[in-house]
Amino acid sequence: MSEYQHVLVAVDFSAETECVVKRALALAAMQKAKVSFIHVVEYTGYLYPPDTPLPLEVDLEQQFVDKAVDNLKSLAESHGLPDAARYVEVGSPMQEIVNVAHAQSVDLIVIGSHGRHGLQRILGSTASGVLHLSTCDVLAVRVGACKT
Repeated sequence: MSEYQHVLVAVDFSAETECVVKRALALAAMQKAKVSFIHVVEYTGYLYPPDTPLPLEVDLEQQFVDKAVDNLKSLAESHGLPDAARYVEVGSPMQEIVNVAHAQSVDLIVIGSHGRHGLQRILGSTASGVLHLSTCDVLAVRVGACKT
């Protein structure tokens, strides 16, 4: 197994997030690797037709970003990594994870995978997209088998 220097942990704040983080941190500790966290807020602008009247004070996307920033900070601190780099991006999760990994010279991305089948498999998943788009190694943690 190659030595990893920088591990990027992709989290979605689902119930399985803790499982993914624990697996990533265990691997990073063995490799003495730097750890960073990322969460991607999916772009919501396409949900509303251009002529939909929305109150000016409502910016759901920014609220999601602000909440994600707080959640990532809490997550990192709860694992004893208050100074770990944290990235909150807006866009396509698979593309943004790969973009940050490339920009930050990450050599391993750790992401949860639900191992879906059928129609969901045809449509693709974030883990699958990251695996196919990334130029670095990707560890897909099978979250269905997690014991948290």
